[in-house]
Amino acid sequence: MSNGRLIGLYYYIVMVSPMKADIAGIALSAACLVHCLLLPVVILAAPAWHVWLGETETALHWVLFGIALLVTGWALYAGYRRHAAMSVVATGAVGLLVMLAGAAHVFGRPTEATLTILGAAIVAAAHLLNVRLCAGCAQPE
Repeated sequence: MSNGRLIGLYYYIVMVSPMKADIAGIALSAACLVHCLLLPVVILAAPAWHVWLGETETALHWVLFGIALLVTGWALYAGYRRHAAMSVVATGAVGLLVMLAGAAHVFGRPTEATLTILGAAIVAAAHLLNVRLCAGCAQPE
């Protein structure tokens, strides 16, 4: 995918509507969960992939964390401007910090998947709460 298409996709998902950014955030959290749960199965099923996956896994986590940071930051900021509920922003920030701790191996590699899954679940909860609160707002997007 070219840079122009990526920028166009980013603009469509994130800049067009905070609601779409929340939906994208929820989808990214779900993808993160699937990735964390299925990767060990894939490695066990195909040991030859272990070397390649091991070399790209850390870089992939940083890229995905960067995307999650941008999408979540925009969605929760835009939602906060509409509903002024700081608890949603705080919940999203806690989720992102837990994800960061997993990606950075703050507590070691054995806790990486657990922290990443927990952080993604917290971020998804923040997005769901943001959607619910924005739906009750009378202000236009």
